[in-house]
Amino acid sequence: MSNWASLTDALNTSVLGAFGREVVYLPQVGDQASINAVFQATRATEETAPGVYGVLFVRLADLQGPPVRGDEVEIDSVRYMVFDIEADTSGAVVLRIRQV
Repeated sequence: MSNWASLTDALNTSVLGAFGREVVYLPQVGDQASINAVFQATRATEETAPGVYGVLFVRLADLQGPPVRGDEVEIDSVRYMVFDIEADTSGAVVLRIRQV
């Protein structure tokens, strides 16, 4: 792992350690997994219904496989569905999610 990659991975791990919480990731294929993620309930207003969405920041290494649209996440007994995925080169991903 290059120095930059190890530094960004350490930063992602620190962010998740400081601000993360346990959530249950429910992929369409494979087994569910408890992972550490940063959850922001209402990030922005959408122009169409349902009106708002949340975001979830996770490390790709914490998932069993790459996330796909339609996967679900359970946070505090509330289910959300992944509708958009924004991965970066640091090994992290931002999942945009809507309540199911």
